[in-house]
Amino acid sequence: MLIEWIKIKGLRNFGDERINFSNQTLIIGANDVGKSNLIFALRILFDRGLSDRDLDLLDSDYNVYTKANSIEITVKISNVTEDCLISTFKGDIQNGTVYVQYRNSKNGEFSTYSGHSVDALELKSPRFYIKRLNMECVNSNRNLSSFIKREKNQILENAKSQLSAELAEEDKISIDKLKVVLNDVSSGVDELNYIKKSLASVNQELKDLAIHNENQDLSFKNANSDVKTMLENLELTYASEGETLTLGGDGRNNQIFLATWVTKQKSKITLERVTFFAIEEPEAHLHPHQQRKLSSYLLDNFKEQVFITTHSPHIAADFRPDKIVKLKTHNKKTSAANGGCSEDISLKFDDFGYRLDAITSDIFFVNAVFLVEGPSEKLFYTAVSKKMNIDLDRLNASIISVNGVGFKPYIKICQALDIPFVFRTDNDIFSKKKTIGTKTQEFSFQAGVSRIMGIFKEVLDKNENAVLLEYWGKNESYNEWPKESKIPQKAVDILKHITQEVEKKNIYLSHKDLENDLVESNLYRNLKSFYNTRAKSSTVKIMQKAKAENMFEFLKNNYDALDCLEKDDIVKPLKKIKELAEKVVKENG
Repeated sequence: MLIEWIKIKGLRNFGDERINFSNQTLIIGANDVGKSNLIFALRILFDRGLSDRDLDLLDSDYNVYTKANSIEITVKISNVTEDCLISTFKGDIQNGTVYVQYRNSKNGEFSTYSGHSVDALELKSPRFYIKRLNMECVNSNRNLSSFIKREKNQILENAKSQLSAELAEEDKISIDKLKVVLNDVSSGVDELNYIKKSLASVNQELKDLAIHNENQDLSFKNANSDVKTMLENLELTYASEGETLTLGGDGRNNQIFLATWVTKQKSKITLERVTFFAIEEPEAHLHPHQQRKLSSYLLDNFKEQVFITTHSPHIAADFRPDKIVKLKTHNKKTSAANGGCSEDISLKFDDFGYRLDAITSDIFFVNAVFLVEGPSEKLFYTAVSKKMNIDLDRLNASIISVNGVGFKPYIKICQALDIPFVFRTDNDIFSKKKTIGTKTQEFSFQAGVSRIMGIFKEVLDKNENAVLLEYWGKNESYNEWPKESKIPQKAVDILKHITQEVEKKNIYLSHKDLENDLVESNLYRNLKSFYNTRAKSSTVKIMQKAKAENMFEFLKNNYDALDCLEKDDIVKPLKKIKELAEKVVKENG
């Protein structure tokens, strides 16, 4: 069984939005965008812990911006093969698919509908399926102590019911031994002198007070002297090297909570019902390595459908883009980037293989991203952004180096998750060998121009960029020339035209590379002084040796000099990323 999609109309942040899911779905987005509300929509349909009173909802649950007076939540459930669901939904299932809907209005009562299509929905008893199809949810405000107090006996009973006859008999013998031990403990307590002395005067006063107390004595009783009572009052503790400790800090408690919760869910698996799971912010209070481990632990432990909300890039690292629902806000209403999880998105990433694993998951969480070639570019633009008072953290924008991976996987992720992006790439002169007739000849070409046009051909919208692609088709051959020759004017014209056109798409091309562009800028005097060089060529040569290390040292000692770049072309991408991020924030507002 798989909940294929949900459509939410009029509930809280949602206007009228359909969101596609995967078998393992990660839900991300900014604070207050509606991650918990999406989980709540699923809970309304499937959480047995919600009462009929909870399901009536409050006026505040209706979307105020659309002035909604009604709420509808519809899910499509596919791959229904479980006998318990087939017998529950009966004729509502067709080709393994059933639709379930919740409706409510401010002046009415909630109702449940189901059918084999959205057009064939029929009124049914409220949540008639809840014993056979339900969800278990861990919300972000979990509390270990209250959970254990509430659930521990159920956990113990589940474990007891699964014991073999042999192990159950062993436990019975052990319990009988415990009874003897506890009786001995109680007798020993009664013989303690300070306990006997403390009660003697009280018993005498009771006898003086009333004659019916003559043959009765007050005594202390060990609260755990009864085996059944003792076992019912077991407390969870944490032990290290044989010593009992108090439960750990918030991070440790979160791990204990989730491990205990997972254990409980495993013990409840049955053929009589189907359960799926939702976990909000599992990363709470955990350091990065444990966040990554927890993510894989949760995914490995559930064969059933699972939904996870998070703010953690370390959790997101375990998810491919086609399994991510990125929520965003537009005109006060929440929507999902590209409709949520999509098989189409999955197909787009199949050709990247292991390279996708190398991509930083920070990109999943930004309002806008500036993609650069390598670490030296990232160092440079980070310093310049601070000098120009472009607060990237405030804008929720990032500068990300694609070093070793390339631009295409990042651009595909940005497209899949509706993330505005800017990128700047080098335009080195590379060479390649071509066989013409029987001869092999070396040709030079502008690698940046070819790189950008390759991205336009393979990744970006071809219809939207048809004019530029047509231009490239006619002129691509002029971007090559015999290696020993001077760059022809036609290639120079191609560079100028493409540079102007791609800037309209937020793509920026170096004149050559960062180091060469900097020595041609107003910063050259500082560069020459810092590196103690006499010519531009020697300055570039020294900068390109240990590029990131040299860039770091230069920026550390010349930070104030970056002001001179305010109007230089080299900072255009920074100004554009600020503009794009502000636009996203404005639209979200």
